[in-house]
Amino acid sequence: MRVLIQSPTGADIIALVLTGDGRTEEKVLPAIAKRYNGRDKILLFPKRPLSKKTGLNVIKSVPEVYELTGHTRYVILIDKEHFDLKKLDEICKDLFKDYVITGSNPYVVRTNTLEVHIVVQGEKFAIEEWVGKLINLELGREEVKLEYSDVKSLKSQIMTVIRTYGYKTLTKFILSCKLENLETAFKPLVDTLKYLEEIEE
Repeated sequence: MRVLIQSPTGADIIALVLTGDGRTEEKVLPAIAKRYNGRDKILLFPKRPLSKKTGLNVIKSVPEVYELTGHTRYVILIDKEHFDLKKLDEICKDLFKDYVITGSNPYVVRTNTLEVHIVVQGEKFAIEEWVGKLINLELGREEVKLEYSDVKSLKSQIMTVIRTYGYKTLTKFILSCKLENLETAFKPLVDTLKYLEEIEE
Protein backbone atom coordinates (compact mmCIF):
# COMPACT_ATOMS: atom_id res chain seq x y z
CA MET A 1 0.00 0.00 0.00
CA ARG A 2 1.27 3.44 -0.90
CA VAL A 3 0.57 6.76 0.84
CA LEU A 4 0.47 9.73 -1.54
CA ILE A 5 -0.02 13.44 -0.89
CA GLN A 6 -1.64 14.01 -4.31
CA SER A 7 -4.08 11.86 -6.21
CA PRO A 8 -2.73 10.56 -9.54
CA THR A 9 -5.22 10.43 -12.43
CA GLY A 10 -7.27 7.24 -12.44
CA ALA A 11 -5.66 5.91 -9.24
CA ASP A 12 -7.43 3.44 -6.97
CA ILE A 13 -7.70 5.57 -3.83
CA ILE A 14 -8.82 3.15 -1.11
CA ALA A 15 -9.23 5.82 1.61
CA LEU A 16 -8.47 9.44 2.42
CA VAL A 17 -6.45 10.11 5.59
CA LEU A 18 -7.32 12.96 7.96
CA THR A 19 -5.49 14.00 11.11
CA GLY A 20 -5.51 16.96 13.46
CA ASP A 21 -1.78 17.69 13.36
CA GLY A 22 -0.05 14.84 11.62
CA ARG A 23 3.67 15.70 11.65
CA THR A 24 4.76 12.40 13.16
CA GLU A 25 2.04 10.58 11.21
CA GLU A 26 3.49 11.97 7.96
CA LYS A 27 6.65 9.96 8.67
CA VAL A 28 5.11 6.87 10.30
CA LEU A 29 2.10 6.09 8.08
CA PRO A 30 3.90 5.95 4.68
CA ALA A 31 6.67 3.76 6.13
CA ILE A 32 4.28 1.25 7.72
CA ALA A 33 1.93 1.21 4.71
CA LYS A 34 4.88 0.41 2.45
CA ARG A 35 5.35 -2.85 4.39
CA TYR A 36 1.80 -3.92 3.41
CA ASN A 37 2.02 -3.69 -0.34
CA GLY A 38 -0.31 -6.49 -1.38
CA ARG A 39 -2.14 -5.01 -4.37
CA ASP A 40 -0.56 -1.57 -4.47
CA LYS A 41 -3.61 0.31 -3.22
CA ILE A 42 -3.28 4.00 -2.39
CA LEU A 43 -4.04 5.99 0.75
CA LEU A 44 -4.37 9.70 0.02
CA PHE A 45 -2.83 11.78 2.85
CA PRO A 46 -2.82 15.41 1.65
CA LYS A 47 0.19 17.43 2.83
CA ARG A 48 -2.00 20.50 3.20
CA PRO A 49 -4.83 19.52 5.56
CA LEU A 50 -8.30 19.59 4.03
CA SER A 51 -9.61 20.81 7.38
CA LYS A 52 -8.28 23.14 10.08
CA LYS A 53 -10.01 21.07 12.78
CA THR A 54 -7.91 19.32 15.41
CA GLY A 55 -8.33 16.38 17.78
CA LEU A 56 -11.63 14.52 17.67
CA ASN A 57 -13.21 17.47 15.84
CA VAL A 58 -11.43 16.25 12.68
CA ILE A 59 -14.40 13.94 12.12
CA LYS A 60 -16.57 17.06 11.66
CA SER A 61 -14.70 17.73 8.43
CA VAL A 62 -15.73 14.40 6.85
CA PRO A 63 -19.08 15.59 5.35
CA GLU A 64 -17.49 18.71 3.82
CA VAL A 65 -14.50 16.75 2.45
CA TYR A 66 -16.95 14.21 1.00
CA GLU A 67 -18.81 17.06 -0.74
CA LEU A 68 -15.50 18.40 -2.13
CA THR A 69 -13.87 15.13 -3.18
CA GLY A 70 -16.52 12.41 -3.40
CA HIS A 71 -14.38 10.06 -1.27
CA THR A 72 -16.57 7.77 0.84
CA ARG A 73 -13.92 5.99 2.95
CA TYR A 74 -11.71 7.74 5.52
CA VAL A 75 -8.97 6.94 8.01
CA ILE A 76 -8.73 9.40 10.90
CA LEU A 77 -5.64 9.33 13.12
CA ILE A 78 -6.21 10.76 16.62
CA ASP A 79 -3.88 10.83 19.60
CA LYS A 80 -5.27 9.13 22.72
CA GLU A 81 -5.18 12.36 24.76
CA HIS A 82 -7.80 13.85 22.39
CA PHE A 83 -10.14 10.86 22.16
CA ASP A 84 -13.37 10.26 24.05
CA LEU A 85 -15.91 7.66 22.88
CA LYS A 86 -18.88 9.52 24.38
CA LYS A 87 -17.83 12.72 22.59
CA LEU A 88 -17.41 10.76 19.34
CA ASP A 89 -21.00 9.55 19.64
CA GLU A 90 -22.22 13.11 20.33
CA ILE A 91 -20.37 14.47 17.29
CA CYS A 92 -21.78 11.68 15.09
CA LYS A 93 -25.32 12.47 16.30
CA ASP A 94 -24.86 16.06 15.13
CA LEU A 95 -23.24 15.10 11.82
CA PHE A 96 -25.15 12.09 10.55
CA LYS A 97 -28.82 11.18 10.26
CA ASP A 98 -28.17 7.44 10.64
CA TYR A 99 -24.88 5.91 11.77
CA VAL A 100 -23.41 2.99 13.67
CA ILE A 101 -20.11 2.83 15.59
CA THR A 102 -18.42 -0.57 15.80
CA GLY A 103 -15.07 -1.90 17.02
CA SER A 104 -12.74 -0.83 19.77
CA ASN A 105 -9.64 0.81 18.31
CA PRO A 106 -9.91 0.99 15.47
CA TYR A 107 -13.44 2.33 15.78
CA VAL A 108 -15.50 2.32 12.58
CA VAL A 109 -18.32 4.80 11.95
CA ARG A 110 -20.63 3.78 9.10
CA THR A 111 -23.46 5.73 7.51
CA ASN A 112 -25.42 5.01 4.32
CA THR A 113 -22.61 6.51 2.24
CA LEU A 114 -19.54 6.88 4.47
CA GLU A 115 -17.08 4.57 6.22
CA VAL A 116 -14.76 6.23 8.74
CA HIS A 117 -11.96 4.27 10.46
CA ILE A 118 -10.72 6.00 13.62
CA VAL A 119 -7.31 4.90 14.87
CA VAL A 120 -6.62 6.09 18.43
CA GLN A 121 -2.86 6.42 18.81
CA GLY A 122 -0.78 5.85 21.94
CA GLU A 123 -1.33 4.28 25.35
CA LYS A 124 -1.98 7.48 27.34
CA PHE A 125 -1.03 10.40 25.13
CA ALA A 126 0.10 10.10 21.53
CA ILE A 127 1.63 8.18 18.63
CA GLU A 128 5.13 8.80 20.02
CA GLU A 129 4.40 6.15 22.68
CA TRP A 130 3.94 3.58 19.90
CA VAL A 131 7.18 4.70 18.25
CA GLY A 132 8.99 4.35 21.58
CA LYS A 133 7.50 0.89 22.07
CA LEU A 134 8.69 -0.13 18.60
CA ILE A 135 12.23 1.09 19.35
CA ASN A 136 12.32 -0.88 22.60
CA LEU A 137 11.03 -4.04 20.87
CA GLU A 138 13.58 -3.74 18.05
CA LEU A 139 16.54 -3.07 20.32
CA GLY A 140 15.46 -5.59 22.96
CA ARG A 141 15.84 -3.13 25.82
CA GLU A 142 14.23 0.00 27.22
CA GLU A 143 15.99 2.76 25.29
CA VAL A 144 12.88 4.97 25.41
CA LYS A 145 11.42 5.52 28.89
CA LEU A 146 7.70 5.20 28.22
CA GLU A 147 6.11 5.13 31.63
CA TYR A 148 7.16 8.51 33.01
CA SER A 149 7.69 10.54 29.81
CA ASP A 150 5.51 13.24 28.28
CA VAL A 151 5.23 13.72 24.51
CA LYS A 152 8.02 16.31 24.31
CA SER A 153 10.41 14.02 26.18
CA LEU A 154 9.40 11.04 24.02
CA LYS A 155 10.13 12.99 20.82
CA SER A 156 13.57 13.92 22.14
CA GLN A 157 14.38 10.35 23.21
CA ILE A 158 13.19 8.94 19.88
CA MET A 159 15.38 11.27 17.81
CA THR A 160 18.39 10.58 20.06
CA VAL A 161 18.03 6.81 19.52
CA ILE A 162 17.45 7.19 15.76
CA ARG A 163 20.65 9.23 15.39
CA THR A 164 22.71 7.14 17.83
CA TYR A 165 21.99 3.94 15.91
CA GLY A 166 22.66 5.55 12.52
CA TYR A 167 19.18 5.44 10.98
CA LYS A 168 19.14 9.20 10.23
CA THR A 169 15.33 9.35 9.92
CA LEU A 170 12.34 7.76 11.63
CA THR A 171 11.13 6.53 8.22
CA LYS A 172 14.35 4.59 7.60
CA PHE A 173 14.14 3.07 11.06
CA ILE A 174 10.54 1.88 10.55
CA LEU A 175 11.40 0.40 7.14
CA SER A 176 14.12 -1.68 8.83
CA CYS A 177 11.91 -3.05 11.63
CA LYS A 178 10.60 -6.60 11.94
CA LEU A 179 6.96 -6.92 10.88
CA GLU A 180 6.05 -8.66 14.14
CA ASN A 181 7.32 -5.66 16.13
CA LEU A 182 5.41 -3.21 13.94
CA GLU A 183 2.26 -5.28 14.42
CA THR A 184 2.72 -5.27 18.20
CA ALA A 185 3.57 -1.58 18.58
CA PHE A 186 1.09 -0.20 16.03
CA LYS A 187 -1.66 -2.85 16.21
CA PRO A 188 -4.75 -0.62 15.64
CA LEU A 189 -3.10 1.11 12.68
CA VAL A 190 -1.83 -2.16 11.19
CA ASP A 191 -5.28 -3.76 11.63
CA THR A 192 -6.80 -0.88 9.64
CA LEU A 193 -4.20 -1.16 6.86
CA LYS A 194 -4.75 -4.92 6.61
CA TYR A 195 -8.51 -4.41 6.38
CA LEU A 196 -8.12 -1.83 3.61
CA GLU A 197 -5.68 -4.05 1.74
CA GLU A 198 -8.27 -6.85 1.64
CA ILE A 199 -11.12 -4.75 0.24
CA GLU A 200 -12.22 -5.79 -3.25
CA GLU A 201 -13.40 -2.84 -5.32
